[in-house]
Amino acid sequence: MTLVVLAATMGNRYGGLKYLEGIGPNGETILDYSIYDAARVGFTKVVFVISKYFEEEFKRNVAGKYEGLVEVGYVYQEVEMVPETLRNPKRSLLWGSAHAVLMAEDAVDGPFGVINAVNFYQRESFELLYKNLQERAGTEGQYFLVSYRLSNVLPESGGVTRGICELTEEGLLKSVTDCHGVERISGNPMYLNEYNKWVELDENAFVSMNMWGFTPDIFQYIRVAFEQFIAANGMDMKAHFSIPGFMNGLIEKGWKVKNVETPAHWMGLVSADDRSQVILRINELIRKGVYPAKLFGPNDKNK
Repeated sequence: MTLVVLAATMGNRYGGLKYLEGIGPNGETILDYSIYDAARVGFTKVVFVISKYFEEEFKRNVAGKYEGLVEVGYVYQEVEMVPETLRNPKRSLLWGSAHAVLMAEDAVDGPFGVINAVNFYQRESFELLYKNLQERAGTEGQYFLVSYRLSNVLPESGGVTRGICELTEEGLLKSVTDCHGVERISGNPMYLNEYNKWVELDENAFVSMNMWGFTPDIFQYIRVAFEQFIAANGMDMKAHFSIPGFMNGLIEKGWKVKNVETPAHWMGLVSADDRSQVILRINELIRKGVYPAKLFGPNDKNK
């Protein structure tokens, strides 16, 4: 079973990987905990979508430690993958998360999961991801989202972008809408709309944190949609071909996408103020025996 990890935005061509602050007792990062959890629930292969601009640094300092735990593969996402005649030559932003998934096509041969490298999803979410992927072996068109409750994905500091999900009466995914600047105001989750006015959100709303499950046929649909995206937006400096946007398009065409709720609590380093809270929570999980004090060493039973 393969897990595709979107990591191309972790660094840039000017050097220096982002989001690699140590939060564990031995300098473990958020990504370390995700790969550890994935391996513990049954994933045997991890494919990292990275940029060649930081390939050497990533392999040396990030992924090297996982090679004794899971099979590790690499694919690449670059702005230059779109012909010059179809894109703005001044563009430096990558093309988005759905394009990143497309880059993994040749490295995947069965149902696969997708996550962002910078999110801490927790063990329960990986268990749900793996279980639902197992159920889709040998099928086509069976896609799903592992979603969180909004109350479980708000950082202590500042506003964040959250993909608010709308569901059908049958519990299927109807749409994902990005709401920017989501934060608690007087205890209530709110965001600033396009008119710069605060709008209250439901604490129990389902939220996408980009943990998806797909069957391999998804690649043919992403490829067609990306070609259409580039034809319409290739000269745009900031147009973004995201997984939620792509999935919204599929759903509008009649695809049924399952919503799988996780009870887990997200963690992330949105700002420097979040680090102390994340460290406290990691230490509590270690105290409860969820994680060993040292992930990659003698305590790791996967080795």
